[in-house]
Order: sequence, then structure tokens, then C-alpha cells
Amino acid sequence: MDTSPSAAPASALLTRFFVEHRLLGWLAMAAVLAWGWLSFQRLPQQEDPTFPTHDAVLLTVHPLLTAAQMEQEVTARLEAALARLPTLEKLQSQSQDNVSTIVIRLHADRKEAIDEQWRKTREILKTVPLPEGSEEPRLETDYQLPATLLFAVLGDQAAAGADAIEKALRAVPSSGRIRQFGHAPAEITSFEDMVAASYSVRTLHRGKSGALQPASCVLVAVEMKAGNIIHDFKEAVLAKIGSLSLPEGVQVITVSDQPAATAHRISEFLRCFIEAVAVVVLVALLLMDWRTALVVALAIPLTIAMTLGGMAALHVPLQQISIAALIISLGMLVDDPVVASDGINRELAEGQPRGIAAWLGPFRLRRAIFFGTIINIVAFLPLALLPGDMGAFIISLPIVITLALVSSRLVSMTFIPLLGYYLLRGQRGFDAVTGSHPLHRLIPFYQRTLQRALRRPLPTILAAYGLLAASTALIPLFGKQFFPVAERSQFLIDLRLPEGSSIEQTQKVTAQIGERLQQEEAIQSAVMVSGGGTPMFYYNVLPRQPAPNVAQVLVNTRHAEDVPALIMHLREVFDREVKDALCLVKQIEQGPALETPIQIEISGEDIPVKTSQVRQALIEAGAYKVHDDSGVLTRINQQRTVTVKALAPFGSLASGILHKARASFPASGIAFGGEERELLNSQREMERVLKISLALIALAMMVQFRSMVKSLVVMLTVPLGLIGAFAGMAATHASFGFMALIGIVSLAGVIVSHIIVLSDFIEEERAAGMELEPALMRAALVRLRAVLATVFATVCGLIPLAVTGGELWRPLTAVHIFGLLFGTVLTLVVLPVLYLQFARWRWIR
Repeated sequence: MDTSPSAAPASALLTRFFVEHRLLGWLAMAAVLAWGWLSFQRLPQQEDPTFPTHDAVLLTVHPLLTAAQMEQEVTARLEAALARLPTLEKLQSQSQDNVSTIVIRLHADRKEAIDEQWRKTREILKTVPLPEGSEEPRLETDYQLPATLLFAVLGDQAAAGADAIEKALRAVPSSGRIRQFGHAPAEITSFEDMVAASYSVRTLHRGKSGALQPASCVLVAVEMKAGNIIHDFKEAVLAKIGSLSLPEGVQVITVSDQPAATAHRISEFLRCFIEAVAVVVLVALLLMDWRTALVVALAIPLTIAMTLGGMAALHVPLQQISIAALIISLGMLVDDPVVASDGINRELAEGQPRGIAAWLGPFRLRRAIFFGTIINIVAFLPLALLPGDMGAFIISLPIVITLALVSSRLVSMTFIPLLGYYLLRGQRGFDAVTGSHPLHRLIPFYQRTLQRALRRPLPTILAAYGLLAASTALIPLFGKQFFPVAERSQFLIDLRLPEGSSIEQTQKVTAQIGERLQQEEAIQSAVMVSGGGTPMFYYNVLPRQPAPNVAQVLVNTRHAEDVPALIMHLREVFDREVKDALCLVKQIEQGPALETPIQIEISGEDIPVKTSQVRQALIEAGAYKVHDDSGVLTRINQQRTVTVKALAPFGSLASGILHKARASFPASGIAFGGEERELLNSQREMERVLKISLALIALAMMVQFRSMVKSLVVMLTVPLGLIGAFAGMAATHASFGFMALIGIVSLAGVIVSHIIVLSDFIEEERAAGMELEPALMRAALVRLRAVLATVFATVCGLIPLAVTGGELWRPLTAVHIFGLLFGTVLTLVVLPVLYLQFARWRWIR
């Protein structure tokens, strides 16, 4: 190949440009870094992804009808009409004396499409004939929007203080909806006034003495308009409240602080990200000479800056999923710079002038770099096809990883040649190097192992896939958990008295709970609501409908670490002391909103008998707080239904309880809800995504190698990563759930992208006329450093996320860390062996 600048192919123009116009290259580098910093400063921040709001509550009141009459004359008519909605997913209703409540769930869609469906819903409701005396049905489509800040206003004139705060905050431009709770009406003129009069709020807060003090209060829930910076919003709200002259004796305390939780979560993940960067750079130093490691290290901020710019352009906020995506992509985004730097070093070592080697090295490896990037992208991007709430929850993961990989590709073909021109001095592959480095000492062992495997290809292949078959024996050891708990310094206490209980009885039990909470030093504050639930304060804690027999307590602890022990302690105490109410002390969980993880829906004939049978089976299986909603007339999709609900004992999984109880359930007339339904739905969707991902990976390799059989050889190594994935989940006691499924789906592409440089070099050597076995040995040694560097960078970059990222990320990191390590070690031997065996069968020429 003529390597003079004038003879360089047109496809190398971009790479050459940055080598030959170095001043412009430095200016472009500075511009990219500035773009990334400015983008980071203006990116919106939130603690967790936002779930789409495609649920609504329909409330209809008739002051004279009993529960049975409400069901037949109001609820049934409304449900029959609502069934005509074309995008309806589920109807769930409760009929009580005077009140019909219907939860309408639509299939997830764009906001504009959802809003259009709610418009059609309102039109349908106008056509429904209801009994005389019925109030107009009220459709609430925004009841799932959580408060960004929740304040408790204390004092004798709390109501006047809350009014003043609401009026003042409406002048803050970033404020959205502002609502008050616990503000009793001056006179009762409607059913709503009667409900509001029964809704009472008390707080526990630490006064000057340090002790928890009870007080009546009014809650003010403030929402932030979308697109604003949450920290700036909090400062503006607090400044406005601080400027008010409130009535004498009025005190304002913050009882739920989403901006503080967001700041804590983001700072934790940013620290995790910085640790991951340091680990990746350290890996580069261990596996390469310092000059190459410096080039790779400099590529990281450039790639991240481009990625942040792309996030700003696509309106992807900073939250735990998007930052974790940056951490996950960190190891992969150094793949291209590592391979490009390796190419430059090789050209320099072979005597090319640095002005040519700097662009020729990356250019010669352009196909391997390009297709490695494409394969990594298609390993994750199909996750964007997940429908519904799970797709919305995880969408930022494939988007951010794709942005990072595309940015890495651009950096490797522009700034890496520029940096390589100044920094690199040439370094050969392991085929031509000897030395005292620990990796050099492993080379003879690897050579001998590969030579033995090539002499006996069939036994080697059978041994590898036999190990894969044996690893499936670990699957029964995995617990199943759709999503783990949220590691927050908050938890909930749900109370429900028997149907027909008065608000006074409910307030008495709530006061009993409050007295007990005052004795706990780990508690910072609490909000105790009688006659309903707390305002929505977290994305998946749905508000409870008002009722005189319902109460809810939001407890804030000093530290998140205090929550597990406190829940266990309070469960024991309340199980012993609270006898006349169902009292559920429970952690706040991540993922979609579930009232309880165990839910069995019973419909059809013999509902009471089946309900009793299901309850008994769950009790015998060790379920905690087994209860049902048979006291309320409930319908699901227009069919009378009783739902049996339960929690798992603390430290146990709901899946284990269901596994024990399942054999004793009725053979028909039941459906699984809760965590079981969500996990099964996710498995079905993940299977579809996996098929799409594997098909795209295979297609990319067929285009690269121009051979279906050669692509098949590489694809056959993909399942070997499952050996490590299964072993990793068993070793770390990770649960099999949504994040584990994501890890398994994306593992295939990550393995292939790391090993594809080996396959590419085999083809290059064979095209140069080398015999097959020498080509296999030489390719394995020449590309070993690049393979190990990228694999170790990916694995080690995930360690901080695995250690400090929380329970949500433990399954995914276990799958990727162990899957990549096992998969790469086996593939470095099995891929050449498969190549040789297919050639002996004359399937490869």
C-alpha cells in the first residue's frame, strides 16, 4: 500500500486532516471540551427516570347510593362506556357507599397521543346516563405527578400561613402545580368538603430540645415545571418562603425534599464515575506503556464531553440511569482509542514516519473499529424498543451508551491520531515482545494452551460447551426480584381499619403509631395522615384514595442505612401492639408502582372459597401480612375480582413465597399480579429484544466478513459468556430481575465487540497468504493486548458501580463483569479452535 500523503485514500481524509492540520485539531479539541462542560451545567437533574403518566382516576359521587347500588348503576355503566377506548389497557374499580373510583390505564404512548385519549374519554363520559343525583364524573389525569418539595406548615394559624405560601410560590416561574392538604373547609357544602374535613395531618418533628414533637399541620405540595434545574428551583422556592412575613407562631419544615435526594444520588454516581475513570486509566497503565495509556486517558474526557453535548441536544437529564450508562459505557468507549493507538504503535514500530503512522494505523483498523462500535451499539440500542413503563424507565441507558460509542468512534478517528502524533513512539504486539511484565510471563502459557487446543479442536469445543451446560445448574439458585428496594432515608406505614370504621377510630390508631415512633432516635421526622394517604412524593408511591378507614405515615430517618433495622423492629412492635387495623411497614421500592409484591387476583365462580384457599397457601408458605380487598366491591376489566395481597418477610423474596405456595393454589380462576406479572411481561419483551440484538450483530458481522459461516463462528462464542454470567449472579447473590435481563441481553454484543479485532486480524493475515494455523496463532498474540486492555477496562470500570451503585445495579454488573471475564478467556481459545475446525470441515476457505 502506497502510504505517501498524496496517495492516501479519500476515506482517510478526516483522519489525515487532524494530523496535518494540528492547530485546527487542538482548537477543535478545546471546543469539544467547552461544549461538554456547558452542556453538563445546563442538563436537567432528577433522582430517577420519569415514568409516563398514562393512568387516570375517575371519581363519581352519589350521596344516597349504597356500595352495591354504586357498582350496578354507576361503576358498571361507566366501565362499559370506557371499554370503547381504543388504547385501553386495564380498568380497575372500587365501589363504596356514595363513591365510585375507577383507575383507567392506557397503553404507553407519546404525551400528545395520551392527551388525545383523555380528550376522547371526557367525550365518552358525557354520553353515559347516570342516576339522578349523581355528581358529574371527575377525571384526574395528573394524580401521579409527585411533589418536588413537600412542606408542613405548623402553628395555630397554619391554614393562613399555607395560603400565604401558596400565593407567593405561584409567582416563582419554575413552579408548577401547588396543592394544600389538611386544610379543613370553613363549611361543608359538598361531598368533597366532607372528605376534606375527614382528612387530617399531623407531623412529628424535632424541636429545639431534640425530641420528636407532634403537631397538627397543613401540607403544601409544590411541583416543578419540566425542564428546569431542580437545585435552582429549590433555591427559588426557599428564598420566596424566607421572604414572607408569616403569621406569628407559624413554622415551616420540609418533610420531603426531592432536590436534596437528587443531589445526593447524582453526587454518589458522579463519584462512582470518577472512580471508574481512575480505574480504567490504571488498567491502561498496567497493560500499555505510559505514552499509550496517556493517549487513552485523554480520549475519555473528550468522549464524555461529546456525549454530554448529545444528551443536552436530545434532552436526556442527569439521573441514576443516565449516569450509570456513562459508567457502563466507560470501558467500551476506550475500545476504539485502544485499538487506534495500538494501530499507530504498530505502524511506528514497523518504521513508518509519525506523520503517516498517526493516520495510517487507525485507517487500517477502520473496519474493525467501525464494526466493533456498531456491534456494541446494537447490543444496547434495541432496549429502546421495550414498551410501556419499563421502556420509559430504561430508555436513557441505550441512548447514552449509543452517544458515548458514536463519540468514541469520532474521537478515535480524529483526536487520537493527533495525540498519537505527539505522544506515541511505537510498541509491538505480544508476538514480538519479551520482558518482565506479568502479562509477558503469561504469553508462553497462553501459546501452549492455544497450541494444545488447536491440536485437539473437537474435545476443546465439547469441553467449553459442556461447561456451559453445567453452568445452567446454577439457575435454580437465583432468587427472582423484579426491582430492588430504593435505598432512601424514608419508608411508609400503611394503615387500613375494617370497612365502616369512623375517622375518629382511624385517628386513634394513627396517634398510637405516632406515640411509638416518638421513641425512635433514628427518626428525623414523620407525616401522619388520617382519612387518606400522603401527597405523592416519589415516582412510584401512588396516592391512596380518601376514606375514613385509611391512614398513611411517611417516616424520614436520619440515614438511609437506618431503614432496614428500623422496619424490622417496628414490624415486631406493631404486630404485637396494633390489633384493630392492618398495619404494613414497608420499604419504598424502585420500578413500577406496586402496592404489594405478592398479588393474586381471583375472579369467576366460588370467589370466597378460592380466596380462602389462596390466603391459606400464602400463610403456610411464610408470607407476611396476608390480606385481601373482599370488603370492597372491586372489579378488574368489568369482572368482579378479589385480590389477595401479601409482603415477603424482611430479607426474603416474594418469588420464594410464591414458589412454595403455587402448588396449593386453585387450578383456575386466578391470575398473578404484582411482581410476578411484571417479571413475566419483562421476560417476554426481553426475549424479543435479544432476538433483534443478535440478528443485528450477526448482520453486522456478515457485512464485515462477507461470509455467513465466518459470522457464525464468532456468534458461537457468544453463549460462553453465560458461564460467567450465571457464576457471577450466584457468587454475588444477585436476584434475577429486570436489570439482570438487561445485562444478559447486552452481554452478547459486548463480548463480540471485544473479540472482533481478533477475527479481523485472522482475515487480514490469511489475505496476506499466511497458512491457517500460523495465522491463528499470530492473530491471537498480535491482538491479545488490545483484547485484554478493552476487556479489563470494561470489567474494572464496572467495579465502582458494582460496589457503590446500590442494589439496582448489582445484577447487571455481576452479569457483565463475570460474563466478560469468563467469556473472553474462553473465547481467546475457542474462537481460533472453531475457526480451525470449520476450515477442516471445509466450511471456511
